Amino acid sequence: MVHKIYSCSLDELEHRENSLQFEKFDSNIAWDLGVFARNSAQSKYPGKPLVIDITLTGGHTLFRTALSRGTKADNDEWIRRKQNTVFRFGHSSFYIGQKLRLKNKTIEEGLYVSSKDYAAHGGSVPLRLKSFDGIIGALTISGLAQEEDHLLCLEILESFLSESK
Repeated sequence: MVHKIYSCSLDELEHRENSLQFEKFDSNIAWDLGVFARNSAQSKYPGKPLVIDITLTGGHTLFRTALSRGTKADNDEWIRRKQNTVFRFGHSSFYIGQKLRLKNKTIEEGLYVSSKDYAAHGGSVPLRLKSFDGIIGALTISGLAQEEDHLLCLEILESFLSESK
């Protein structure tokens, strides 16, 4: 399934991800967000093998779950590589992938990092605080096509933040 997000400009992608900011964030909020993400993913993609992860930039994992049978250690590798991209470059892994696609470069050519440790594929989105300029962590999903992973992350964050107000 092709979504309209591929036709979005980098500015539009950046604006959407930067608009998703928490007032505060702690392990209880991470748990609530993770449970919300799990329920949302199960509702939208019943029976799909997905892994959902919430990890802080320092490497501390606050939430991780696998949905349905069929997830594999490969999903964990995708999560690790997509998160590394978010933590290093401060943008969603999809944004980085689109930026490289527009330049017609691989991640090695464009950013001088190894694809063994970094992935420029959708599915990891930065977690931000309104009172902090950097990122505090990432919500990452693995198991769908990269654009669907990315969109699901955004939809989950948008819904969770709007319901938390």
